[in-house]
Amino acid sequence: MAARHRRQADEAIGKLQADVAELGIGPVPGPVRVALRRHYQGRMRTWVLWAVFVVLCLRLGTAFSNDVRRADELATEIPYYSDSKAVAEWAVGDIGPAGVVLLVLAIPLRRLLASAARYFRVGGHTFGPVVVWADLIGQCADVMRSANRQDQHLSSVSLRLPVMRVRGARVVRGTVSAFSRRNKPLRTHAARVVAALRFAEAELDRNPREGARELGRLTLMVSERYTLARVGSLLDDSDLREPRRVADALRLSAAAVAVAAVAVVSTRQGVPEPVAIAAAIAATAFLYQSAAAGGVAGAGVVVIELLLGAFFPGG
Repeated sequence: MAARHRRQADEAIGKLQADVAELGIGPVPGPVRVALRRHYQGRMRTWVLWAVFVVLCLRLGTAFSNDVRRADELATEIPYYSDSKAVAEWAVGDIGPAGVVLLVLAIPLRRLLASAARYFRVGGHTFGPVVVWADLIGQCADVMRSANRQDQHLSSVSLRLPVMRVRGARVVRGTVSAFSRRNKPLRTHAARVVAALRFAEAELDRNPREGARELGRLTLMVSERYTLARVGSLLDDSDLREPRRVADALRLSAAAVAVAAVAVVSTRQGVPEPVAIAAAIAATAFLYQSAAAGGVAGAGVVVIELLLGAFFPGG
């Protein structure tokens, strides 16, 4: 198995060198070659780490399921808890205990997995994003190589996984703690890097060869900076782009979900409607508090009126 992983590492490094040469963006940096080798040669440790991670999730899901079933049994014995029986049946039957646990603990478990990979020196997990970015460079090189079927190779270029790895770079690399103040500027920087990659991707439709070369160059730079733990400087300032602002849309969606959740919970638990409306207003106001400084606080008032009218017709 170790010999097979060494061969896979050699093949991946050789392919990346050929792709970079085809794009004409310079040699493959040494840290990127080391990262690829550590990824493939550490696959066995990565599998063990993921096995432990899955077992932990299943144990948490089982514990949660047992707690919900005990609550269900209690609801049949004590009249005061009769309203919680429907909630217990919904949690066990529709969503499933493991799904609830993973939704609630997704970020802590991801941080735990990254910390464990760093502590046990599991390079297969830490340098997994480099493999994804190397695949994107290969897709760009295929666009350069293609002459007669360039449209087919253009359709195969996908930034879905590479973009996800850019956004999660600070977590997987493990250089910043979960509650550090450095996380906010790192998220902003990752958004600007993603915008730069998207801009280069759009160039594929205007000038495929130049767009492929630029996208490959940016991706190779991101790979090198990531291996050097420079997650706050994945690209130079001259290459960064300003992301599209979708904060208002996300804030509106979050407000709708929050008000709907308050309405459903209050109906199931028999909460008085004035209390539920007050909770919904508080949740929406909290989401729109940052908008007040921008002079658009009036939008929050309009949103509150619309959502309360939709979910609380009698309020």
